[in-house]
This record gives sequence, C-alpha cells and structure tokens, in this order.
Amino acid sequence: MKRFLFCLLLCLLLAGCGGRETVTTTESGPGLAGVWVNAGQYSDGHDFVETLTLAADGTVTVHLEYRGSDYATLTGSWSEENGVLRVDFTDPNTKDRGYAYTVTDTTLVLTGDGKAVEYQRSR
Repeated sequence: MKRFLFCLLLCLLLAGCGGRETVTTTESGPGLAGVWVNAGQYSDGHDFVETLTLAADGTVTVHLEYRGSDYATLTGSWSEENGVLRVDFTDPNTKDRGYAYTVTDTTLVLTGDGKAVEYQRSR
C-alpha cells in the first residue's frame, strides 16, 4: 500500500513529460531555487505535505509527509532551459521528469501531462 501511495503521489504531483536531454540552467525573473511546498488532502481525506527543494547548486530533494509522518524522500538534480524545468532522480526506478512552469516571488506552478500543481515558496 505504501508503494502504491508513493507512486500515486509521484503521478499526481510530479506528472511530467518524458525524454532525457542535457540542459543548461538559465534563470530570468524570479528564481526557481528555493523551498516550495504543496499541502493538501487526498480524496481519501488524508493530509499530505510535499516539500520540493530546488537548491542553487542544482540538486533537488522531494520530501513527502503523509498522515503527519515522514513518508518518502527522493533526491536528484534539476536544471532549466527555455521554460522547461528538468528533474533527474538518482533512484533508477523513479522516472525523470520535465515540466512547463510559471514562477513568481511566492508561487511555482508545474505543468505536465495535462495537470498543474501549485507550490508556495517557503523560504
């Protein structure tokens, strides 16, 4: 069940388009680097908090708290080019992702596979 919920979370929160490619980090306007939080409730009524940390050094950490407990943490690297945020995970069983995005000083919206997920800047 835990693996199913983790896969469900990744599908819902990290839905993206495929394909690996090498990209270069270029940022303009509000920066992508920072700590971003998406909190809510699944359809089953259980709360979740996803914390997406895009470090300035190009590393990424995705942490999920589910039902008030640590649930899963993924790590990898991130980069941006031409309006696409790439997230490449170190776990070979986790699909790398690419997202169209919009960013302001306080909000990051990732869009992929027809779904949009909104994060609030934490710090």
